[in-house]
Amino acid sequence: MWLRGLALAALAWAAGAEAAQHEGLESIRQRGYLRICADPSNLPYSSNDPAAPGFEVELARLIAAELGVTARLEWRATYVRAIKPLRDGACELFMGLPVDRRFREGNPWIAVSRPYYTMTHGLVTRADAGSLTIADLKGQRVAVELASIAEFYVAYRDVVRGLYKTQEQAFQAAARDEAVAAFLWFPLAAWLARGRADLKVVAVSDEGLAFPIGAGVRKRDPGLAEAIDAAVERVLASGQAQEVLARYGIESARRTSREPSCSPFVLVQEKDPRETGRALFSTACSRCHGAEGVGGGTGGALPKLRNYDGGYDKFYRLVWEGRKNTAMAAFKGILSPDEVRALYEYLTSLPRQ
Repeated sequence: MWLRGLALAALAWAAGAEAAQHEGLESIRQRGYLRICADPSNLPYSSNDPAAPGFEVELARLIAAELGVTARLEWRATYVRAIKPLRDGACELFMGLPVDRRFREGNPWIAVSRPYYTMTHGLVTRADAGSLTIADLKGQRVAVELASIAEFYVAYRDVVRGLYKTQEQAFQAAARDEAVAAFLWFPLAAWLARGRADLKVVAVSDEGLAFPIGAGVRKRDPGLAEAIDAAVERVLASGQAQEVLARYGIESARRTSREPSCSPFVLVQEKDPRETGRALFSTACSRCHGAEGVGGGTGGALPKLRNYDGGYDKFYRLVWEGRKNTAMAAFKGILSPDEVRALYEYLTSLPRQ
């Protein structure tokens, strides 16, 4: 009998999980609240501190109010598999997703609203440094986060890269004068520099460094994507979104269309994929795997990548997903599928050693 009871309980749980993954607009309104997945310790974006909730949390509450419901925060750390809770039904709304073709293609189950702000980068320098750009820092040390878009960007400029594990560490390097500047996501740079008269943050929105940001829902939730998109439009039109963003030193999106106002990030645009792969490898891989995949980098004990013969599918998974409990990070969201293919074409064109 207990086996039958266990089976019935399992079926009931499965049915409940299935229902949770198909929460439509009407069911959300009937229960009276919208569940939002957010990181409890990720300022200026989100926080479980009532005194400083973060702009994503404040905007999510405004969106929920537009739907006629309250916001219920579901706290989930976002540094690993950030959007998995949304996919698995732990919430119905996830703030801060790119309005970007590549993101849509990689996550076809997500619908992203029109943008409510544009994520740019920020150059953190001394307040008395004058008007500076990346080009003005030729030959000087610029602090960036390891394997970030900022690192790839400065790699093609004549600056010395100071590499740090986190953006916060890169910021502190500039604050301590270990680097002449730090190059970070603008919202975080502005937040870290708040109240510091000795530092300033200059927005950098060159092509490839600016990303329209919207709110994400599951496409399979009936009526929700359209309702969230309309709610974002109303929050922008009323000026409420701008007020929230201004409190965190951020400007709202100037455009409210679904399509981004800038091109997707592309590292290089060469016709020969092997040449593209060579440039990518030098920037993203050689530090650990050595020049031209011969080993000897900081991960010198790693196999020589130029001898790789595991086939493209395995190579793609390793680059895209990384390897747990190793230094091999996931490059999903950093490299595109075409760029992973270019890396593979380059490596497999090299003579074996």
